[in-house]
Amino acid sequence: MEKKEYQTGNLVFVIIMLLFVSVLLISIPYQTKWFDNVPLVKQPRLWPTFCIVGMTIFSVFYSFQIWQNYKIKGKIQSELKELQSWVKPFEFVVYFLLYVWLVPLAGYLLSTLLFFFLLTIREGYRTLSMLLISLATGFGIVVAFKSLLKVKISSGAIYEYLPDGWSTFFMIYF
Repeated sequence: MEKKEYQTGNLVFVIIMLLFVSVLLISIPYQTKWFDNVPLVKQPRLWPTFCIVGMTIFSVFYSFQIWQNYKIKGKIQSELKELQSWVKPFEFVVYFLLYVWLVPLAGYLLSTLLFFFLLTIREGYRTLSMLLISLATGFGIVVAFKSLLKVKISSGAIYEYLPDGWSTFFMIYF
């Protein structure tokens, strides 16, 4: 790698890689075993240790190379901006975790409709037609999974507040 080939994000990647291999190196004695009277090549600890040590050596060499290039051209602001772009997709992981947490409380139908509605707004589609399309899609998915495919999804606690006939109907089909 020549000095002119340095790209934003390399420093962040190297730091993450060094932290990762450090955790792996520290965990070797706790995650693998060494047995007495077993040949060296059959020891459970041997090959993972070779791989992790190799990964560590290459990570250290790569970090030295990046550090030399970084001192010449790097700027911390561009690295932070790059890291921010890597972290951005985790926003949707949080949305999905909130959805999974909400399903047992509000029910599959209401949670899915709310999830589709809010994600449609989050992505910038705010016209009435797009919101209706997202709600129809969510409703179709609920009907397909719960009613047609009979996927077992826990019914929501909110269904207990419905009258008896409605409560059973919603618990089975929605």
